[in-house]
Amino acid sequence: MHIGIIGCGQLARMLAQAGAPIGATFSFVVEPGADPTPVKGLGQQTPLRDCMTPAELYAALDNPSVITVEKEHVDVPLLEALSAFCRVAPNPQAVHITQNRSREKNFLNQLGIPTVGFAQADSEQALRTAAQQIGFPIIIKSEEAGYDGKNQWRIRSQADLDTFCAAQQHSALDLVVEQWVSFQAEVSMVAARNTQGEKTFYALTENRHQNGILLTSRVPAPHGSEALSQKAQHYLNTLLDALNYVGVLAMECFILGDQLLVNELAPRVHNSGHWTQQGSNTSQFENHVRAILGMPLGQADLRHHAAMVNLLGIEASAGQVASPQTTLHWYDKTCKPGRKVGHINIQDECGKTVDDKLNALLGVLYHEQTDA
Repeated sequence: MHIGIIGCGQLARMLAQAGAPIGATFSFVVEPGADPTPVKGLGQQTPLRDCMTPAELYAALDNPSVITVEKEHVDVPLLEALSAFCRVAPNPQAVHITQNRSREKNFLNQLGIPTVGFAQADSEQALRTAAQQIGFPIIIKSEEAGYDGKNQWRIRSQADLDTFCAAQQHSALDLVVEQWVSFQAEVSMVAARNTQGEKTFYALTENRHQNGILLTSRVPAPHGSEALSQKAQHYLNTLLDALNYVGVLAMECFILGDQLLVNELAPRVHNSGHWTQQGSNTSQFENHVRAILGMPLGQADLRHHAAMVNLLGIEASAGQVASPQTTLHWYDKTCKPGRKVGHINIQDECGKTVDDKLNALLGVLYHEQTDA
């Protein structure tokens, strides 16, 4: 059971760590400029070169039985070409849809899954027209390659828009313009589907961001409800079947009253699902491996209250995680401002204990207090 992963970051690392105990082996594609340190010692590393054919890449990966991805921004034609040699999961169509915000939102709406109001803009005039139709404030995002708050701009007024347009005069405009909504909370749900169509769904998770980067996750979601959880499962179930999806799929949403508006999809294991490593019987990483190999899925039930805090360019000392309720996951990456270098999972049967631990960690690590 050999798996090739396109990517060599922390998600590839945690996939390999979860897959090894169930008999899977791994090799990794190192894309130009990527840091392979997180997967050191976990399998063969293959640098991706421009002159390399799909057949050569497949052979260099040691002829895997399945190839998967750790991010959506990959070469879809390469995935399609590799499909001639082995299963690619998730399939290239799912990656193609989810790597472009306009395609993704149109696909969601075609399935009857609600999103915020939006419009595509490929020129300054189209951008100004979209802003007028949607109404300020708006969020402008690049159609592709935007993550962790990058390539996203909040525009509050016509003056803000004029400034933005002036700054973008010599840039290609492939943008999506989104309605700003005053949501009660940001939540996500992770699900897995295997080759036989078996599915499992993890608990609705409430997320807090800092400068567009995920800072904390908490389960059960404090602003969640059984109705919202069921709605999220329905949306994900629809997506998994429509895409004939194999692997883990993550869905980020806004809670707006009794509505659940889908913001983004990720065709991979997801940062907001890291709590599953200690908080569930089977982590999202193990279930992704199981799904793409055609194995039965493991139980995804929430074992107890859980939370996760990201380490964004900072280290945690042994003393800060020296308790039975906390577990440090370090990625072996060099610390840089805002860079995800690790995370800490918190778990306990008592919700207040989890919240207290989370608040204490935020106070020590980021010198702040929050209600999580």
